Amino acid sequence: MMNRERVATYAQIMIIALAASVIYSAPYLRQLFKTSLLEAFSLTEAQLGNLSSTYALACLICYIPGGWLADRVEARKLLIIALFASAASYAWYATIPSYEELLVIYASWGVIGVGILWAAMFKQVRLLGSGDEQGRMFGSLEGARGLFEAILLTVGSFIFGLFATRELGMINVIILYTVCSATLGVVLMFWRPKVAVESSGEREKIRWPDLLIIVRQPSIWLLCIILSALYHVFWATIEFPSFAETGGFEMTLSAATALGAAKLWMRFPGGILAGMLGDRMGNPLLMVWLFLLSIFSCLYLALMPTTPGWAWTLWVFIFPFALLAYGLRGVFWALLYNCPIPTRVLGTAIGVVSIIGYSPDAYVPQVAAWLHTHYDTTTAYKGFFAYVAAVSAAGMVASWMLYRLTSRHSSGVNL
Repeated sequence: MMNRERVATYAQIMIIALAASVIYSAPYLRQLFKTSLLEAFSLTEAQLGNLSSTYALACLICYIPGGWLADRVEARKLLIIALFASAASYAWYATIPSYEELLVIYASWGVIGVGILWAAMFKQVRLLGSGDEQGRMFGSLEGARGLFEAILLTVGSFIFGLFATRELGMINVIILYTVCSATLGVVLMFWRPKVAVESSGEREKIRWPDLLIIVRQPSIWLLCIILSALYHVFWATIEFPSFAETGGFEMTLSAATALGAAKLWMRFPGGILAGMLGDRMGNPLLMVWLFLLSIFSCLYLALMPTTPGWAWTLWVFIFPFALLAYGLRGVFWALLYNCPIPTRVLGTAIGVVSIIGYSPDAYVPQVAAWLHTHYDTTTAYKGFFAYVAAVSAAGMVASWMLYRLTSRHSSGVNL
């Protein structure tokens, strides 16, 4: 690839990442503003868990239709539609609506983010590069999304601190996302990127035999397990700031929020570094090592003393923990290259993997809420991290199986 083409390719990835960071951040504002959301919207822990589960269920319903749409509509058009739809939903969100209205808003985010954009985004990046740079390209996507998301949340945290009440602070944070989404939608209306190279049969009608190709691939089902496991690790990072604030460390809200913001800044180097390592040592093998480190990390959180004297260790711990969590996310979709899926059904394949792999969004908040309902706060968090460690072990085994499957396939080709 010539230098100019390479720059254009990565510029396109940056644009996609910027839009994605605005669209996908809102459902996860709880990772920095959980206690503030509970107060501003007058919600209980169970209700906040229900909102997250509603978002997740909407996503699960839309993964397959979204994949089908990605195989038929240009990614740029879907991106613009998603941005304007997000801006409208954020404007409604900023009015501090009732719990029933919030259920509708969270469901709409699932339709927008997954039904319109999700598969199209990953398919576009998958088709932009060759097999030997998939790790770097998807790592760049994840890293850039993290960088832009961290900038937004850091600015949001600053804006939040300017207001006397949590409700006013949350309203203005949401307005920030509304303005960014609408502005970026207008800008992208005038953006004309290079279209990713696709095979001549890409627009052909999807046939039932093509769908059978997807579901009969062992690698597809291994991807489902791996994605589900890594998303548990991601949820561990979401719960981390609240654990620091209410888990017995006596950390203030501002300090816990800063801890969460520091975590988000690790997404950029985590995605980039994992992508580079993945292209060098093989993405499946890298996933094995990252899951192993995730097991040790979550066990440490489950077993560590939760006293104020140990609060400083959380600041040391969060940086490597966030790096490996975002490294898992950054490399994962590069594993698509290890699955022999026709380009014309690539979007649908992404939908199939996503509907199973991202299902933790539907039940992990309920697991956390159940633990908090039946146990004291510290015990609930420790139980949650132990649970994530067990699931990470399943992800490590699945990654090892994919590595062996890929190695046998490569050996067969070489012979």
